Amino acid sequence: MRFKTKLIFLIIFLILTTKSFSKENIAYVDMEKIMNNSIAGKQLSEKLNKENNLNINFFKKKEDELRSKEKKLISQQNILDKSELEKQLKELQIEANKYRNEKNKRINDLNLKKINATKKLLENITPILSEFANKNSISILMQKKDIVIGKTELDKTNDILKLVNKKIKKIDFD
Repeated sequence: MRFKTKLIFLIIFLILTTKSFSKENIAYVDMEKIMNNSIAGKQLSEKLNKENNLNINFFKKKEDELRSKEKKLISQQNILDKSELEKQLKELQIEANKYRNEKNKRINDLNLKKINATKKLLENITPILSEFANKNSISILMQKKDIVIGKTELDKTNDILKLVNKKIKKIDFD
């Protein structure tokens, strides 16, 4: 009977004292905000948008050229010899194919630049995040998009954004 009492007392004692007394410090950041609102992020975004606009203007100009050639060919359809018409149609198709290839190449190049620029910016931000976590004794630093509910005082985005703006002014990605 004494053994059972001691065993029950021991089990109750262990259950009540298993509460963890360690305090893990957790915080989260909005990486999208940091990427889009930092000085370096804005600079990269402006460069990429400028290049995209140049591509759009190039595409528009080339498409207008091809349409005008097509209209001209259609208007001359009754005047030209059949073999000459077919020859010019083939030339127009070849030119259109070259344009499509050029358009795809430019779009792919721009997408690759976006990926590389984002990767390079993240590579530069990662040490800042690590340093911030170490200085503030943060055990876990999570992305805001992965959080369902969290206290707003755990959001360290603005603090990290200030650090990023202080330490990273420009990123070259070309």
